[in-house]
Formats: sequence, structure tokens, C-alpha cells
Amino acid sequence: MPIRKGSNLPSRGGVIGMGAPPPPPPPPAMPSSFPNARSSGLFSAPKDARFIDWTVMNGGIIGHWIRVRVYKCPVGAPKIAIAGPTAVFLDATIAAHESVSLTGGKPDRRSVYYEVVVEDEDMRMHPSVQLFRNYPTEVIAGTLITPGDFGQTVT
Repeated sequence: MPIRKGSNLPSRGGVIGMGAPPPPPPPPAMPSSFPNARSSGLFSAPKDARFIDWTVMNGGIIGHWIRVRVYKCPVGAPKIAIAGPTAVFLDATIAAHESVSLTGGKPDRRSVYYEVVVEDEDMRMHPSVQLFRNYPTEVIAGTLITPGDFGQTVT
């Protein structure tokens, strides 16, 4: 009987399912504009606050892009972006966050407020903000801005 020297069929030897799973597909391209923009509104930070931490939870059933900016808003002067825009693709039921330092630079003698603006494609994105003395161990009680506190705005 002649010996077969190769085949176009893959080998069925070995264990099925071994090896690394295939990588997930890349996220879709980020949109050039976002239909929704929501603001935390202006809030002040206690003197011992050192970090603003924003979090966004995707409460939807598919992934979406978000874009977040954090502003310092001195009274009597234009607001200044201190972080962002930070663009993140959030798969369904996944949260993302970023901690933004409030320290550095010269102290501002004017009254200073802050604002977090979240742009998204789906109103099932749930943003929140908290202030920390030391990140991530010392949250400042009473500083949580909940998703229900964010208001629709224009960018």
C-alpha cells in the first residue's frame, strides 16, 4: 500500500480548544461628534481635595464611545480644560474612570469651581464624579455627583 505524503485537510490530532482564544474584534471607529453631552454642573472642592475621579458605566447592551473633559472654572475667567478630552470605548456593562489631580501650579485666589462634561452616543451611559483626599483610599464623604445629577448640555 502506498504511503500518503500530506493532505489538504487539517490534522484532527491533539486536543480541541487548546491555545489562546482569538482576540476580540477592534472597536468601531470613534464618531466625529457625539449626539449627547451632559454636565456635572459646577461644583466646588474642599481644600483637602486632591483628586476628581470621574466614572462612566455603560448600562446598554452594546459597546459605545464616550469622551470626557474636566474643567477648572475660576469665577470671572473662562473655564480651562485640566484633563481630556479622554476618549474611551466601553463594552456593554463595563465601567471606565480616570483620576484627575487638582494639585500643581500656583494657588488661585479667586473662587474656583469644577465641571465634568461627558459626551456619548447613548443615554444609557451613566456618569458620576467623586472627590478624594488620597486616591484611591480616601474618598471625601458627601462629594458624589450621581448620574441623575448630570444635566443635558451643548458642547
